[in-house]
Amino acid sequence: MTPRALRAVVADGGPKGFRVTAYAEAEIPPPADGQDPKEAYGNAVTAFFAAHKLPRGTVVPSLPAASTTIRELILPFGSDEQLRKTVKFELESHASSLDVEQSIVDFVKLDQKEKQTFLLVFATEKKAVKARLDHLAAVKADPPSIDLDAAGILNAYLCGPAAAIPAFLALHVGREGSFLLHYSGGLKLIRVLPLAVTEPDFEAKASGEACRTLVRISGGHDFPPVLVSGDGDDLPGLAARIARDSGATAQPVDLFPEGMAIAGGDRARRSGGVALGLALKGLGLDKTGLDFRREEHRYERKTDQLKKAAAVLILMLNIFLVLVAKKSHDDLKQVRAKHTEMTQLSQKMFTDLFPGESAPPQPLTALSSRLAEWKESQGGGQHPIPTSALMYWALLFGKIQVQSKFWIENLVISASPGSTTVKLSGKADPAAEVERIWGGIKTEPAFKNAKPPTSALDKGLWRYDIDIPVASGEEASR
Repeated sequence: MTPRALRAVVADGGPKGFRVTAYAEAEIPPPADGQDPKEAYGNAVTAFFAAHKLPRGTVVPSLPAASTTIRELILPFGSDEQLRKTVKFELESHASSLDVEQSIVDFVKLDQKEKQTFLLVFATEKKAVKARLDHLAAVKADPPSIDLDAAGILNAYLCGPAAAIPAFLALHVGREGSFLLHYSGGLKLIRVLPLAVTEPDFEAKASGEACRTLVRISGGHDFPPVLVSGDGDDLPGLAARIARDSGATAQPVDLFPEGMAIAGGDRARRSGGVALGLALKGLGLDKTGLDFRREEHRYERKTDQLKKAAAVLILMLNIFLVLVAKKSHDDLKQVRAKHTEMTQLSQKMFTDLFPGESAPPQPLTALSSRLAEWKESQGGGQHPIPTSALMYWALLFGKIQVQSKFWIENLVISASPGSTTVKLSGKADPAAEVERIWGGIKTEPAFKNAKPPTSALDKGLWRYDIDIPVASGEEASR
């Protein structure tokens, strides 16, 4: 995603192999008179996805390395946890114009010696990350990670033509700028060159930058090979010029796999390198490990986590009932084995229900004791928890079908003689998502009396509260 163009590579496969199935690109039209440029860009992204029928499952977008702060730092720590706690504040003293509180920072390790770790640190503005998330939220995509365009190029190299090369300098050229990437057992250097292939005397300028970088990384001798890729009209000529000027070996390479037969394949080989590297990252082929979905923009699916917890709890109860039913038919040895398994599952249930407490040796007895204590606190056990409470969890999650952003922060099922109430609260975006989910909940007969949600804007998201008086069996059937 650049200010001028959008490019997408669709790939499938995994760490053992992949194939490219589609390529698409489109120019960003200029905003209409009086139109907000941000709105125009978002509309272009939406139109791009629709026109090319791009999948929304796993989408990994790029941020421009040209607008990213890149520094080399040395920290007196070794563990990733210690580095991540301090790198942001250390960067502040090396980049005075950077507001670290409004930036997201990530890094790769260059080297480690005794108590010193050498880092290549990257910082990008939080608003740039949010803009990418907003663009993709409009097409109902939630990217699991966000990477730099330059790192995407390196990923394409390491998953393709440079997979077996231990050290190299890569020059990737394009219509909007170029990159120099040094790799030697890991990423060592990224240089963003404001040098487009359309500039006069491009080959001489690009060769000069490559030669200067070779001297910097090698001290003037034992140059690594130079690999050339991108949207140049004469990549073999550019490679020959670099070899002649530097004395290093240089050759053009194709980042895409051989035999690729897709519509727009020729354009993909010239301009699709960044998109290819991002697509491979989405398949689990990530050679750099950079990710700018951090802090408040961290990738999370809270609704899915709650659904999974409810499903696991139901599964555990079913296993328990099956074990009890089989007990009278199994021999003593088998019963003991199943009893051990049942105890382990029950202990897991106890720790899920009471976080922070250690599981007791006899978890079912402990659960019964906790239930008895609760009954006594309610007045001599006259207000038991209805046995159907778990059923309401299952019914509720079966009706929640999220299409945009919808987070559940509190979910409470309360019961008293003759009435049961479900209270649901959290945050959503947009507000219409709350109304849509409320409408879906009401289609369940037991939740037909769900009250209209209340919502209020809170820090860019809509905070909602939904009260659901559970209808009795007779009432629900009417």
